[in-house]
Amino acid sequence: MLARVEIKIDCDEKLSVQMGALFHGALMEEISEDYASFLHRPELHPFAQHLERRDGEWYWIVNCMNREAAECIIDRALEPMDCIELKKLGYKVVLKEKKRSSISQRELMDQFYCSRASRYVKLHFVTPTAFKQNGKYLFYPDLRCIYQSLMNKYDASVSKESMVDEDTLEDLTANTEVLQYDLKSVKYQMGAVRIPSFIGKIKLRIKGTQTMADFGNLLFHFGTYSGVGIKSALGMGAFKMIDEGSDRGERKTVKTDCGQPSA
Repeated sequence: MLARVEIKIDCDEKLSVQMGALFHGALMEEISEDYASFLHRPELHPFAQHLERRDGEWYWIVNCMNREAAECIIDRALEPMDCIELKKLGYKVVLKEKKRSSISQRELMDQFYCSRASRYVKLHFVTPTAFKQNGKYLFYPDLRCIYQSLMNKYDASVSKESMVDEDTLEDLTANTEVLQYDLKSVKYQMGAVRIPSFIGKIKLRIKGTQTMADFGNLLFHFGTYSGVGIKSALGMGAFKMIDEGSDRGERKTVKTDCGQPSA
């Protein structure tokens, strides 16, 4: 199961996307000690969260990629809360409105394998995104890193059988091309560390078989929950899918939020 809660928040002090790590810390104090210990292990975890500003309002988005995470984080911790405290800054943040949605793994699979997905995909990276390769930060949208990250996160969250297959990864990378991009290099502040990263939009075309296009869309749709790249639990790597149709003017509805067409 994939679950999401979007929380409209209010604070007398100035908020920033860069505060994702502080919100993560506040959330960890509200969940059970056992589950918090599990989430502090050095491995991929089935949840992601970030801050986002839309139409002049701030939102805290928390995504859970399996039922256990949803129960421990959303049901038991977030649902009863009406405010949180960012202790490092002394900020009190009011949780004004909560909107929850969910989709089962079967529904996710059926959504793309029972219909022809578009070969054209536009991604909007709304929080700073980066990858780590050979001990160094990679702060541009490398296609192989994107697909590999999404496959690893899927396996860690919801798959009983491994999705990470080197041949599939290479085929997806070789058959995807960047058609357009509008990106900006930024830094993500995390304590004393400033992580080089990027935000912005890219438009992709997936070639090869229709099955490959369907699979690519499945990964990207999952990624709107899991985030992509490093430190998605700390506010990095959040992205959305934007419907672009095709270069021939064809438009296709891409469902990106539990059955609701994307804006």
